[in-house]
Amino acid sequence: MPRTIDLSIQAPGAKSFIIRWTPVPRYGMESADGGWQFTGMKIYADPFPPPATGRGPIPEEIPIPAGIIRQVSDIIITTDTQGHIVYWNNAAERFYGIPVREVIGQPLNQLIRYTYTNATEEEVQVTLRENGFWEGEATYLSNDGKKSYLICSFRYVRDSDRRISGVMILNKDITEVKLVQQDQQRAELQLRQYSEQIADILESITDGFFVLDQHFRVKLWNREAERITAISAAEIVGKSIWEKLPGLVDTDTWRSFHKAFKKKMTVTFDQYNERSDRWLEMSLYPSDQGLFAYFKDVTFRKKQEALLALEKKVLELNTGKRMSLRALLNYFLKGIQKIFPGMYCCVLTLDDDGQSVRLLSAPGLPAIYAHAIDGLPIGPRAGSSGTAMYRKETVIVSDIATDPLWEEHRALTLQFGLRACWSIPVMDDRDEVLAAFAVYYNTAKSPTDVEMDLFERVASLVAIIIESKKMEEIVLRQELNKQKIVAQAMVDAQEKERAEIGKELHDNINQILSTTKLYLELAKNDNNERQNLISRSAGNIHQAIHEIRNISRSLVPSSIGDLGLQDSIVDLVESIKMTRAIHIEFYPVGNFDERISDKAKLMLFRIIQEQTNNVLKHSGAVNLIIELTYEEAENNIELSITDDGKGFNPEKVRKKGLGLSNIMSRADLFGGKVTIQSAPGHGCKLRVQVPVEWTTGTK
Repeated sequence: MPRTIDLSIQAPGAKSFIIRWTPVPRYGMESADGGWQFTGMKIYADPFPPPATGRGPIPEEIPIPAGIIRQVSDIIITTDTQGHIVYWNNAAERFYGIPVREVIGQPLNQLIRYTYTNATEEEVQVTLRENGFWEGEATYLSNDGKKSYLICSFRYVRDSDRRISGVMILNKDITEVKLVQQDQQRAELQLRQYSEQIADILESITDGFFVLDQHFRVKLWNREAERITAISAAEIVGKSIWEKLPGLVDTDTWRSFHKAFKKKMTVTFDQYNERSDRWLEMSLYPSDQGLFAYFKDVTFRKKQEALLALEKKVLELNTGKRMSLRALLNYFLKGIQKIFPGMYCCVLTLDDDGQSVRLLSAPGLPAIYAHAIDGLPIGPRAGSSGTAMYRKETVIVSDIATDPLWEEHRALTLQFGLRACWSIPVMDDRDEVLAAFAVYYNTAKSPTDVEMDLFERVASLVAIIIESKKMEEIVLRQELNKQKIVAQAMVDAQEKERAEIGKELHDNINQILSTTKLYLELAKNDNNERQNLISRSAGNIHQAIHEIRNISRSLVPSSIGDLGLQDSIVDLVESIKMTRAIHIEFYPVGNFDERISDKAKLMLFRIIQEQTNNVLKHSGAVNLIIELTYEEAENNIELSITDDGKGFNPEKVRKKGLGLSNIMSRADLFGGKVTIQSAPGHGCKLRVQVPVEWTTGTK
């Protein structure tokens, strides 16, 4: 190691100076063998500046201990002329992660490899040899892959004889600064790209876009805004929006703009222009400089929403069955005409003869014209609707004044200012014409694809309404016929009951009473047998009373109201058991007495009576089982009556048997369903299912 090391510092615009380092071997308990301690002193090119006083020369800089130099944040490395490291400060240890004892004496170029920003390794060495120093930027890649950025200064170190004794390397870690610069550069690049993209977007965006200053002057107006408003940017930029768009902005819009300005809040609203029949959706975004506004034409969406709401309401009214066909169509067509101004709708039906039209609904057409077309014949040249119904296909007449289909009715139609008429036939599932839906316009026009879709959509709903109303009429007629059948069955049942009562009174009670009368007549004249005859008469009267009680019980069982359905059935079963005519069992399941009304209980009891009598009279059965169940999951009552008799063909009996008709009629009154499973030689099972809501009186 030389006795001194001079480091020449040449700073542009400043006086050159030399830092002279004096190496001293470092030994001690805390020092690694082979280390060096440097003491540095800053001196100018001249040995000393002129003395300030007469006390003698004073050095420019006092000696700086190398221990202090080791603590500076910049990286300082010194090598000898062979490139072996002779000095390695603390900053170098921290940055490279290598302690000083491992690097002293090691070749620098094997420990550390730099990548220079604007020079190669050879160019750096050439510059150092030619100029005595090199300065520039470099990057260093650590073993763990971390990349660092450095400002490097390479300078020759000279001894006291001005001979080169090594190289001092001063590195400053600028990684954080560099990364910040790179982030800034990326941000600036992204900002430029974003600005360019914004400019492109504003021109290509599907919404209209404009910018207002604080005085409501237009500063920017994109292409879509030009298309929607038919006003070019050249016409409106720099002008007040209130001045240039009086039709676009009304009182509500004015308030919305001022609200966004004053309250600094985003405002979104819809605006309808009745004159142009157009909806605009506008969003306002305030800023310190003014206002950004987006708007788009939402007329199609608004009309579709209104049409959907109208269709939903019409279907609800149709389901409610409270409106007649004509009233419902009038409501629907008026709604269509309100959504689509300038469209006049009508619905025509075929007369019973199938040869002429009948006006069903035309709320928008002049009354005189509507009356005039009522009853016109259909045919191959009968206007739009008459021809459509005749051909069974859609007919589009764009100009009534020139179309030959309107030759016979042209004068009348043009008199009322009607110039175009499109008509579509309404067909049923058998491809028969039910009606025709038509729209008129005051101007000659052909339908666009959107208008044609709308036209067919409305016609489809008209078809649904007409078909459903016709189905209602059919169902109503069927219901009336069904009620007639039920009423007739009830009358027949009453007549049967009366006949049976009359027969019982005539064949049984009448005979008993007649015999009693005879006994009493004999008792008047026969003193010997008087008591015997009176006793017999009393017995007969007791028997007559018993028979009358049985008849009364079969007509109105008092136990239904008093005991409930279950106990009444038990009472009936016990009375049958006493006759020993058949083995009968009753199995109740569930608390049905609390679920159903007294009328429903009486209905079920009558069915049990009727079927039990049928079994006793006709089946020849040995066993009879009655099951009555409340099915909570399905919320219905199920009655099952099964016998092991001779059975029958249900279809033949259903046509002729009054008893089964009575059972079905009674169950039908409560929404019940009756099924019969039987065949000759296989007994019979009668099954009745009744919904609980029908038995509680809620339906």
